[in-house]
Amino acid sequence: MPLRSCVRRSLLLVTLVSGVVGIAGACSSSGGPITGPPDTHCSSKVQPTSQSACQGGIGGSSSSSSSSSSSGAGGAEMGGDYGATLENAEGDDDDCKYHVKFTSTDIAQNKDVTFTVVLTNKVDNTPVAGAGTVAEPFLSDTHPGPNTDQKVTESQKGTYQVGPVRFDAPGKWTLRFHFFEECTDLNEQSPHGHVAFFVNVP
Repeated sequence: MPLRSCVRRSLLLVTLVSGVVGIAGACSSSGGPITGPPDTHCSSKVQPTSQSACQGGIGGSSSSSSSSSSSGAGGAEMGGDYGATLENAEGDDDDCKYHVKFTSTDIAQNKDVTFTVVLTNKVDNTPVAGAGTVAEPFLSDTHPGPNTDQKVTESQKGTYQVGPVRFDAPGKWTLRFHFFEECTDLNEQSPHGHVAFFVNVP
């Protein structure tokens, strides 16, 4: 009798009794966000935004040197111009403009995944519309996620379906969401924003 192998072989218990092969355990093929302490980096800060600051306007320079490019993988841990990568499935963006929550379809190696992202203003908890959300997955500075012709749909105000996203290797991935990428990040009130989360891929 053929056996179907699982990615996590250590979770399979195979017993041989009278020539019969039985599987006494099972393993999950689905990954997800890595759990940890709640995000508190914006507990004493809220940064208002203004659409008039999207392409400049409203004087002042940003306190962050973040680039609007989505090509800079690695976050603070790898010397990028981003905030720390967060654990769990919700937290505040790097500049304390937005609160971000996400869910997803099953996460597994080489499987197309769709993320549902809910974006709200930190100033008043209202939904943020028109953010053009983009998901950027990477395993390391030299291992970005594959190109999947990603698309975004705003199903209701402030709620975005983003995908497909594909993780082509197992491991501890970083998933960075970018918002309002068409806006400059030279002004602290610009709607441009980003936040990254750790994701486990079995």
